[in-house]
Amino acid sequence: MFGKKEQESLNLLTLIPQRRRDYDIDEQGIVTVHMPRFESAWMRKYFVPKRRNPFVHTRLDAVGSFVWQQCDGVTSVAGIAERMREHFGEDAEPVHDRLALFIRVLFRRTWISLHREDGTPVR
Repeated sequence: MFGKKEQESLNLLTLIPQRRRDYDIDEQGIVTVHMPRFESAWMRKYFVPKRRNPFVHTRLDAVGSFVWQQCDGVTSVAGIAERMREHFGEDAEPVHDRLALFIRVLFRRTWISLHREDGTPVR
């Protein structure tokens, strides 16, 4: 996910996630993320069959939906962890391990971007 040198100097809890994909929220608060089948417009034009949706829709569970909504570009991962504890209580434990894994998956899939407190992006 991160380069070796960057891994040593980065503390995931201090990073700030920002959503990069469109999404919908249903009545129960469950998030569905819309991921394009192809990023490139010309690939969508030539490789997505006619009458087929150019997006893949991924429905998150309650915890994932909560975390997704917290990835606002302002709140740090540590702040999200505290909100998870407040909202889900003991059901969210171990909060830091679960959240770190989920944030890494979202980042790897390019659904979120991460930046430091000074605003510089993490690559």
